[in-house]
Amino acid sequence: MRRTVMAMLAVGAVTAFATPNVAAQSPRAQPFCHGSSPCVPASQQSYNECFRLALQRGLNVTDNGGRSGRRILDDFIYQCLAGRIPR
Repeated sequence: MRRTVMAMLAVGAVTAFATPNVAAQSPRAQPFCHGSSPCVPASQQSYNECFRLALQRGLNVTDNGGRSGRRILDDFIYQCLAGRIPR
């Protein structure tokens, strides 16, 4: 019985490592979640476009009037990905 269980675990481990990680290889959109808002789909390319747009408009990750610059940047990126900010 113990050998059977060990063999099943070994087969499972080999299968898990041999199966390619589809999510890491596909260019599909991954959710971008921010605060309590619903997540929005974001590919790496769309996220980068919104990030560059934020930098072009003068946003950064430094402290901005007591509010975390990272939070302001994430707010902008979230709104951009949701289609509320024209690119």
